[in-house]
Amino acid sequence: MKTLVVDDSRRAAASLARIIDGIFSEDVCEVAFDAQEACAKCMDTHFDVVFLDVEMPGTNGFEIARMLGNNSPSTNVVFVTGHSRYALDAWGTQASAFLVKPVDEEDVRRALGSLRHPIDPHYGRGLFVRCFGNFEVFFDSVPVRFERLQTKELLAYLIDRRGALVSVGELVAVLWEGQPDTPSRRSQLRTLISDLRHTFERIGLPDAIVKRRGCIAVRLTAAECDYFGFIHNIPSAVNSYLGEYMSQYSWAESTAALLETGGANAQRT
Repeated sequence: MKTLVVDDSRRAAASLARIIDGIFSEDVCEVAFDAQEACAKCMDTHFDVVFLDVEMPGTNGFEIARMLGNNSPSTNVVFVTGHSRYALDAWGTQASAFLVKPVDEEDVRRALGSLRHPIDPHYGRGLFVRCFGNFEVFFDSVPVRFERLQTKELLAYLIDRRGALVSVGELVAVLWEGQPDTPSRRSQLRTLISDLRHTFERIGLPDAIVKRRGCIAVRLTAAECDYFGFIHNIPSAVNSYLGEYMSQYSWAESTAALLETGGANAQRT
């Protein structure tokens, strides 16, 4: 399990990190001492649980919690503060727990026993694709780097199609919405496909992309994915869906509507 402690007090942060390390001896608890450092770490790594101090210079834990809600909705937030008066505000952010300093091991264990989002033991190892919220791709909990933004969008559309073969013409229409299907566009698409295949080769998954004459698809067994888990009614995936799906892509709105109306049985036509 990946955890992050955010507290401007180095002594308090170190104390809480020691407690967490004692509970999960095989895992490493990371620490951040201000909001900027915390946000940077959360952009680079998916954390299962973030322990947030409420009062920090320049910002507060509630603002970080809102950022996590938008960008990493399956991350559990536990507020840690010296002031119980913040409890009501904390529950308004859908936090998993609220702890009042000084915190001991029993407090932490109790908080971990009431997490809003169950922790998937497979998350963090191998390839994980997150569709809920913004579309993001992680390998061993580290964001996958794409040479081109459209390469990432290409993968997003293949994931959205759930393993179905997609024609070159359909991909051109989606990635260059409203623009003509020309030889130049198809040449650009071939570059994106090559870039995507090289991306997977770089992380040791050379067979993740299936290519047939004039069509490509993503191999479903290559990745864990919250969207796939939602469709198969896996509780951790169902709980991670908060009404947003691949938010940065307009073409994803049709699937988002199906998720809203069709629930766990939503099917892409």
